[in-house]
Amino acid sequence: MKRFIRSESGAVSVYLILIIVPIFLFQAVLIDFARIKLAEKESDSAVKAAARSVMSAYDQELHKMGLYGLGISQNESETLFREVFTANLSGQTAAGAFHYIDTRPVNESIRVTPVYSLASHTVFEKQVLEDMKIKAPIEYTLEITDKFRKSGTTPPFQFGTQFSKNAAELERLINQREEALDEAWESAENLHAQTQQYYTYYLARITELDQLAAQIGLHTVDEVKSEMSSIRSQMESIRESISNMDMSIAALSQAGSVSAAGIQNMLQAKSRLAEQAQMLNQKLNELDVLLQLIMKYAALLAATKLEVPADGQVIVQLQQNIEPALRLAKQRNDELRTKIDGIPRNAGIGNENVNEVFQNVSMMGDDYFYKYQTSIASITALFSAFQEVMDSIYLFTPDQTNRANSANQSYNTEAVGFYGTQSLLEKTRMDRNNVISTNKQEQKTKIQAVLDQAKQAMGTCTVFSSSNGDNAMYERLQGSGNSSADAKGLYRKYREANAQETTIGSEIAYDLEKSEPVSLKAMGMLEAFNLAADSLRDELYVNEFALTKFNYRTYGLELDPNGNPKKSSELVDPGAHALKNQEVEYLLYGFSSCGANISSAYAEMFSFRLAIRTVEALLDPKKELLNVGSPLLVLLAAAAEGALLAIQDMSKLIKGEAVELSAKITTSVLRLTYKDYLRVFLMMHSNNTKLMARMQALIELNNSKDLVQETTYLQGYAVSEVRLWFIPQLMKLLDGSGLLGCNVQGNYCRFSQTAAIAY
Repeated sequence: MKRFIRSESGAVSVYLILIIVPIFLFQAVLIDFARIKLAEKESDSAVKAAARSVMSAYDQELHKMGLYGLGISQNESETLFREVFTANLSGQTAAGAFHYIDTRPVNESIRVTPVYSLASHTVFEKQVLEDMKIKAPIEYTLEITDKFRKSGTTPPFQFGTQFSKNAAELERLINQREEALDEAWESAENLHAQTQQYYTYYLARITELDQLAAQIGLHTVDEVKSEMSSIRSQMESIRESISNMDMSIAALSQAGSVSAAGIQNMLQAKSRLAEQAQMLNQKLNELDVLLQLIMKYAALLAATKLEVPADGQVIVQLQQNIEPALRLAKQRNDELRTKIDGIPRNAGIGNENVNEVFQNVSMMGDDYFYKYQTSIASITALFSAFQEVMDSIYLFTPDQTNRANSANQSYNTEAVGFYGTQSLLEKTRMDRNNVISTNKQEQKTKIQAVLDQAKQAMGTCTVFSSSNGDNAMYERLQGSGNSSADAKGLYRKYREANAQETTIGSEIAYDLEKSEPVSLKAMGMLEAFNLAADSLRDELYVNEFALTKFNYRTYGLELDPNGNPKKSSELVDPGAHALKNQEVEYLLYGFSSCGANISSAYAEMFSFRLAIRTVEALLDPKKELLNVGSPLLVLLAAAAEGALLAIQDMSKLIKGEAVELSAKITTSVLRLTYKDYLRVFLMMHSNNTKLMARMQALIELNNSKDLVQETTYLQGYAVSEVRLWFIPQLMKLLDGSGLLGCNVQGNYCRFSQTAAIAY
């Protein structure tokens, strides 16, 4: 054994083996490693090619709308994916040939997973923006932005909006001031009537008390009663004396012991006693009358002392009614002055300075309120002084009577003087208000007549569609109102698919019911337009998609420069859609009937034209209206004039004709069609989430394509394997190192590949 170990025979062979084996092993590993990497790259390319091939089978109908969605079923997708993936692997080429790599699919592992669909607003909007990124800026710039910017509409629109805002704000302040002044004057008139009544009443009462006092003199009830008691005692003594004398005369006459002369003397004495008794009785009657006068005087005096304070409370209450109303009126008057001072005197637009009307608004001077308040306070104070005088008098002597009459006269004189002066001021004020109110009503009547005409001119959907068919389709779009899943409608379906609340209608309400609100709201549209037209945004691209892919009321009526009907340049024909000439209106307003959507578009368009025509009239106002001092009246008069022109404009617009924006407020000719105004309204009421849900609903209605099933993003997954040529176990050792990129299983190395692709 030792000899074998120590022997040098075959040393060269061992040495060579030690050198060659590692080199061989290294080469074997290197070759298989290179083959694995090539197979990995080939598998990756194959799975991507398969995914692209699947996505190439897009829906042709949706493609006409500028949208892309997978047009084949899930089974078809997986079959196509498997075929393309297999065809792109080198192991599937002709048998018998040498293949450096022989990658083969593991068929049971192949799958295709749809991730996103066209129901997603994010995906839908991305495709819309991609489709419209070239067309929309050109269309919008040519049709709207350049037209408005170059025509110089911004300053007049700003002026009209600001004038209407100022007019509405001043009208509110004027109305509040005038209502407060009317309330104050109503109480002031009541105060004047009460003071006149009190003056007359207390003048008679004081006279009556003075006359009673003169008749009573300095007598008191106790004195009179004591004197009456004394007289009654005297009369009783006289009656007894007369009775005794009668008995004595009768007795003496019967006895005959008295001479005739004696009897005569006794009769004379009796007669004197009777006369004395009569005088006492008369005196008693006089005292009784005096006692009644004293009692009446006391009752009247007590009643007067109770009545005067009660009437004083009425005066004070009226004062308390007047003063808060005056304070409110003065506050609004001050706010009016501040507001008017902040309005530029020169509008800078038009031949006439319509802002003059703000300077002619009737203002109350501070002295008006000061005199008003001090006069009311003076009347109250003088009546209070009268109350104190009446409370202090118990005996109406001539001096006290004069004092009471003087106090009664004082508050009456103040009240009469105040009423005489103030009534002229109030009459002038109320007459002016009546004139303004009459003129306003006249203008409102004119506007209302046009609004009624506009409501009749809105038209119905039966002109271009069947109401019964429309109802069924709107039920599919909006739902039937039942709680079942099938009855919720396509719009709700796509809203819920994007986790959004479902609201029927756009919450945009333009009615033509009342003249004043319609006029003011119409002017507000100009400001909304100026704000919306400042920049181009993604919303505008979505809006243009709606206008190019769907129909509207005048679709097919508009003419090209040669007088021929305009044709759509899109692959899709909007005129062939299920809902005729109403789709964009539905997209914009979202109501559940053709009539509601068409009438809403008409009403808003009429309001926009009314606003423009009103601005034109404001730039050339009637001078006599400026002097009236009512900004709202000027606005209503302009609106009445503008309404007549606006209804004429609408008659042309709904026929597909173009109408000049304005001959007065633009520096260049600018003609807009019904479609242009829809474009404006889409811009002003931009709400992409609702708009896209309605577009998705219409697409499904028109093409019967469930966009939830229209895949736009998918993941393809496949497993392939390549056979190892040399030492699989050695490659297995490298498997855990992460260098291979595959999983060694027996004599094969397997690759798991995923490819994600979207339209």
